Amino acid sequence: MKNLLLTLSLLISTLGFSQLTTLNPDTVCYQTNGSIYQVTNTPGYTYTWNVAAPGVITSGQGTNQIGVNWSAAAPGLINNAVTVTATNASGCTSPVSTVNVFILQIIPSITALGPFCSTDACVAVVTSPAGGTLTGTGIVGNTFCPGTSGAGTFPLTYTVTQGGCTFTATTSVTVNPTPTLSPISHN
Repeated sequence: MKNLLLTLSLLISTLGFSQLTTLNPDTVCYQTNGSIYQVTNTPGYTYTWNVAAPGVITSGQGTNQIGVNWSAAAPGLINNAVTVTATNASGCTSPVSTVNVFILQIIPSITALGPFCSTDACVAVVTSPAGGTLTGTGIVGNTFCPGTSGAGTFPLTYTVTQGGCTFTATTSVTVNPTPTLSPISHN
């Protein structure tokens, strides 16, 4: 029994220091088709790469660097997404090196606004998630001001950047002109 426990203890500690996975996954933007993965190049080595479906190797198989198309991957974590081994001239093969990949997708939103009259007061624009940038005609800070935009239909864009990925949402807002009257006259 002691031998079994000792063997399990050694196996568990060895796995803890192996090159099987990384603690932090590589973050890839949703629908990306140009991710590059590499290991240090050692002359005389041949590198064998594998990529979990739906990722596709687009270039570099056999070299120390590959290109991968992740555009068909759903958002979320792909365990053991990219693996590589190296084989030297003597035919000896390295342990597998692996990286997990997290496909990041953020879906920003802008709550619909309007329609407005050109004399209406400024209103707060509700966006999510927090921390993005709101742009467009009539935007002052995080508010839409019909008096600033004037009459017309205007696109508003909310942009969120996280983990090196940029996502946007767009909506339109309509501002109607305020009717004008001539002065009252008397015959």
